[in-house]
Amino acid sequence: MASEATYICTVTRLRARNPLVLPQFLFWSFRAAWAALRTPGNRRTKLLGLPPFPIFLTLTVWDSREALDAFVRTPAHRVCMSKMSTWAARGSFTTFPTETRRVGWLRALRMLRDPDSVWTPEGRTRRAAA
Repeated sequence: MASEATYICTVTRLRARNPLVLPQFLFWSFRAAWAALRTPGNRRTKLLGLPPFPIFLTLTVWDSREALDAFVRTPAHRVCMSKMSTWAARGSFTTFPTETRRVGWLRALRMLRDPDSVWTPEGRTRRAAA
């Protein structure tokens, strides 16, 4: 019997524009993570910085799409998105269904190989090819 997906996982990857933006970027990233943890329906929130720390990843697991959307509307997430052109050289994200809330980084990175969208410094977001 196949298991049915009961959670939604979102993974993001951001390459920082330069070291000067890191303090503000990190401050607001932690604020957004805190907002995610406090949003009803959040089941997992993880942050990861890859040395030499120009690359940052987030992984969140949600009970439903509605819970994820509620987080996206939080002030902390809105600030982060409004600062992307200042902080990021490039970013990408993917969202996928999962049967477990214990999604790890290996699976998350595999899923991110085929992102839903890619953000560029010009602020354009494109839907990745199907």
